[in-house]
Amino acid sequence: MKLKIFGKLTDIFKVEEYDLSLHNTASVAELRSQLFEKFPELGKTTFLVVVNGVKAENQHLISGEAEIALLPPYSGG
Repeated sequence: MKLKIFGKLTDIFKVEEYDLSLHNTASVAELRSQLFEKFPELGKTTFLVVVNGVKAENQHLISGEAEIALLPPYSGG
C-alpha cells in the first residue's frame, strides 16, 4: 500500500510517499496501529486518513488498490 503524506506529517515520515505492507484488505484502525508501531511520534499528533478522496473512520476497510492520504489538521477547512 502506498501512502501519500502531507504537511507536518512529512517531518515524521521524512518522505511524501510511504510504502506499507498490510493485508490485502485492512481497516483504518489496523493501518493506524501499524503506523503507530513504526512511528510512535504519530501518537502525539492528530491526522485524518483519507481513502480514495473520502475521510475514513477506523472501521472503514481499505483494499490494496486504494489511494490513501494522511492529512494533518488544517485551518479554514
